[in-house]
Amino acid sequence: MQGWGYKDSGFVYDTEASKVKILGNRYMFGGKHLPNFAPFANKNMGIPFDQLDPKHEDIEVDAPVLNHAFLEELGLSNFSRRSLMKWERLFHSHGACVQEIWQIRYTKIDRYVDIVIYPNSTADCEHLVSLAVKHNVVLVPFGGGTNVTKSLMQDVNEKRMIVSVSMNRMNAVKWVNKDDNMACV
Repeated sequence: MQGWGYKDSGFVYDTEASKVKILGNRYMFGGKHLPNFAPFANKNMGIPFDQLDPKHEDIEVDAPVLNHAFLEELGLSNFSRRSLMKWERLFHSHGACVQEIWQIRYTKIDRYVDIVIYPNSTADCEHLVSLAVKHNVVLVPFGGGTNVTKSLMQDVNEKRMIVSVSMNRMNAVKWVNKDDNMACV
């Protein structure tokens, strides 16, 4: 698969038949050819079907913008992890909409987050928000990265430090009220 969806579903160019074929069996057209799709896509969108997708040898990630006063006051004691690692920053800088997947595969993301921080508690999050306000730092909450509404895309003109706040360690169910179907997670 080349982005998102079921692992067994997708499209492939069948070179023997010179036609696009739908993969998988989840849908009624699974395993069938689309005889007019390749000529249409080539004519109207310039998509060549006789070429393989280029493989990235590496992805260039811009150097992080750092707010040293923010980082110094943040310290290490309250958080289980903070990362400036290239691949972690890349992973937290995009969702799964078509534009973002295209950028990752063929061009580059316009603006990356500068650091990824992993809070462990509500108190950590409150402290992080307080420091971000004090030091004029942008916070972007990050769940699983499956977002398709472009809410993880950063403004290319943003000059301030952008912090991805990974919520994956905030994974405790505090209470569930069965009467009104409310929960605090």
